[in-house]
Amino acid sequence: MPHQITNRRRSYRQPPERERFLWEGLNASAYVVGAATFVVGSVFFLPALEKYSTAGAGLFIAGSLIYLAVTAHDLTETINHYRHHASHGKKTALEFITSTGYVIACLLFLVGSIFFLPRLGAERWGAWCFIVGSALFTGGAILNVTQITQAGSLITLQLLNAVAVSFVIGSILFLVASIPYLWATHQAQLAHALYTYLASQFIFASVLFLLGGLANFYRAYRTHQDHKQKSPDRSRG
Repeated sequence: MPHQITNRRRSYRQPPERERFLWEGLNASAYVVGAATFVVGSVFFLPALEKYSTAGAGLFIAGSLIYLAVTAHDLTETINHYRHHASHGKKTALEFITSTGYVIACLLFLVGSIFFLPRLGAERWGAWCFIVGSALFTGGAILNVTQITQAGSLITLQLLNAVAVSFVIGSILFLVASIPYLWATHQAQLAHALYTYLASQFIFASVLFLLGGLANFYRAYRTHQDHKQKSPDRSRG
């Protein structure tokens, strides 16, 4: 799932540069773990692996919890940025809107994943949660793209754009793949082919999120290195 990306410096209570990267690095690392969890969970949604469907839903629940922690951390950081910067421009307001939307979407995915547990038999409700959540993710990711106007270097800008595009495409795929779960399919052969296709979309979308997460981690690392070169540790002087 997408989460807040920005080309400004993150605000974590104004700690030393090393701690800034620690918090952003933990955020980016947790996102990668969550994405990997969704990839494996999506594989278990394949009809050929139906006996592992409970494990698949369980992995989606775990991944949604990780994503919720990441997006809540992003929202907290955005609020902190509001508090420490007197000038609240349109870009900061959009960051707050997208961060809030991501938290709500993660909550919907968490509830939807629970509904997908086979013993509950509430797949239709789970599909609705995924549809609304994916729509929020898609809208937020598109807004994120519009906020990427400049960066410290060309490679950083390219990485930000790659992350944003992967998030947009992945969100759209999750949205489209969730809709057919609302349909009642009585033909076994047709249902098998349909759900195989839908699970494949989930897998591909999750892989896009994973690749986007890895690119974002590398972008955070490069940004940290650039700031270190521009602002050497004063304690050495």
